Amino acid sequence: MNTHRCTDTHARNKGRRTQLASAGKVGLRTQRSGVAALSAVALVTVLAGCGAAGSTSAPNAQAVGRATGGSANEVPMNGMGQAGNRANQMPSSMPGQGLNQTPRPMQVVRRGHDVSITMYTEETRVEIAPGVSFPAWTFDGTVPGPVIQLEQGDHVQLTLHNLDPHMSHSIDLHAALVAPNQNYVDVPPGGTRTITFDATVPGVFLYHCETQPMALHIAQGMYGAVVVTPKGQQPPQFTIVQSEFYKPLDLDDVENGTPQYVVFNGEANRYMLHPLHVRAGQTISVAFVDAGPNDWSAFHVVGSILREVEASGNPANRLTDVQTASVAPGDGILLTLRFPQPGTYTFTTHSMRDAAKGAMGSFVVTP
Repeated sequence: MNTHRCTDTHARNKGRRTQLASAGKVGLRTQRSGVAALSAVALVTVLAGCGAAGSTSAPNAQAVGRATGGSANEVPMNGMGQAGNRANQMPSSMPGQGLNQTPRPMQVVRRGHDVSITMYTEETRVEIAPGVSFPAWTFDGTVPGPVIQLEQGDHVQLTLHNLDPHMSHSIDLHAALVAPNQNYVDVPPGGTRTITFDATVPGVFLYHCETQPMALHIAQGMYGAVVVTPKGQQPPQFTIVQSEFYKPLDLDDVENGTPQYVVFNGEANRYMLHPLHVRAGQTISVAFVDAGPNDWSAFHVVGSILREVEASGNPANRLTDVQTASVAPGDGILLTLRFPQPGTYTFTTHSMRDAAKGAMGSFVVTP
């Protein structure tokens, strides 16, 4: 079985510096214009119907996040912006500068259907566009966090260690049927909390930080996918998480502004630069999650029709021959595709504004 997990070992092991540099507004505009230029070229290609893209392959094209050192251009720090007036919602010790903690990878131990998971929360800089670094709040050092892969019927014990010295964090698992006031509670700096649940419902789910202001914690990078595979089925070949990046640490911009980037698996145009490779005639499955925090996704593959789409990833909610799948923030789908002809097929959100901000990728199909 050739199942791809959404991790990036190379990125996790890169050297990390602790000083936060600022590129300033001019630097940000320069980087944004580069992403916009690439997206504009890709959009022209989409509208022309040919879906051309580069053919460079990545060591692991399913990686969901990338930790960076301090050499890339930084998104300029805006402090708390207007959010500073909402002291009742903001962390009590909001950092003036982002840390760059060494990521701790998620640990999973499976014994039959008993699954033990250990996760960590940290402040870590991640690359959200070529040459652009973002001071993220993370699960296990990447944005999105690692995919939690489960099987229907698993009994799960998840322990969260909060390594962030500045603020509390938590975890809300959409796959779990538990009392949120007893489980999705704040874990203070240096603290630990364990949640137990049974993965009874198959599907493609979101997990995210529930700590208030929740919109800011999600926008800063605290989310990931949970895939609960039905009994007797294999996990999907690919997992893709769509999300948005706003001005760092600016709750007002998250709630009232527009995103600077809209991305798949944490980086603008990631899979335009590093396409996903499949074979002609091969049936593939994709778990897709919209982490938001605000924008809907209209997932579409140019030159193809989605053979099956399961709302929330549940086989009881199956549609066939779907041209564009609508996914709300906080929801997911499981889709299947088959490409009869070799070529390059662009996938995107059909919200053109968000596609132009980086939510584009491509499948390279070979004979």
